[in-house]
Amino acid sequence: MLIDLHAHTTASDGSCAPAEVIARAVATGVTVLAITDHDTLDGIPGARAAASTTSLTVIPGTELSVCAPQGQLHILAYLPEPRPAAFAATLEGLQEARQTRASQIVARLDELGYPIDMARVRALAGGSIGRPHIADVLVEAGFATDRNDAFTRLIGDDCPASVPHRLLNPRQALNLVAEAGGVACLAHPGTLRMNARQLESYVAHLKHLGLWGMEVYRAEHTVEQRLAYKKIARRLGLVMTGGSDFHGPDAGRHDLGDTGNPALPVEVADLLQARLTQGVASGL
Repeated sequence: MLIDLHAHTTASDGSCAPAEVIARAVATGVTVLAITDHDTLDGIPGARAAASTTSLTVIPGTELSVCAPQGQLHILAYLPEPRPAAFAATLEGLQEARQTRASQIVARLDELGYPIDMARVRALAGGSIGRPHIADVLVEAGFATDRNDAFTRLIGDDCPASVPHRLLNPRQALNLVAEAGGVACLAHPGTLRMNARQLESYVAHLKHLGLWGMEVYRAEHTVEQRLAYKKIARRLGLVMTGGSDFHGPDAGRHDLGDTGNPALPVEVADLLQARLTQGVASGL
């Protein structure tokens, strides 16, 4: 039995449609899967419909991009229902901001001599637009050899065509999750680019604002990273979660259910689902 609490579909920057993700999860032995597309809930209905004829449990969720003092801060929001009204309304505003940002990046690329078609970016995204979609169009147009090249030279942070994100701040993000009766966990702690002391201090601040857990079980974590994150989680009383961060079989990341060795304990899914049930019962 495997559980995976971090997976993406074509609703954001994954390459597999929701139904394909479900079929792949079942084939790899995943029994509980969280769909966590970037700043959108649009992949959840299709995933739940596809899972309805299987024994797979789908947990509704999203991955929120949040302001950070350095590096990148992503909060995984797990929800007791597929589309809480106020939560969904906020995400719609974030999607509009993503569209605007993408258009600005494409305009900058044009000024730099790398013209690409915004309509093609929208078509490739099919939903929530992210920089990976712009990178893929740059590759199609012959302006980059692959996604990594596009990010490294053109659209990555501090690159010539980079445009800042419009992001929620941590208090806004964690309040949003709490008001929806959801559970908030810190995704991939390493992207905050902090040393152990800085990270523990900052995660303690996030816990004060409502953080429930943090990703410890990830296949790309080194032994040293996993031990460091476990220590932080234990000292702060956070639940140790994890996931594959699946984006598709050709995305250069790990497959569904791959949360490292040892794998994410099955009991974590029980803790999460109990907490989500508690949120519903308390009227949140």
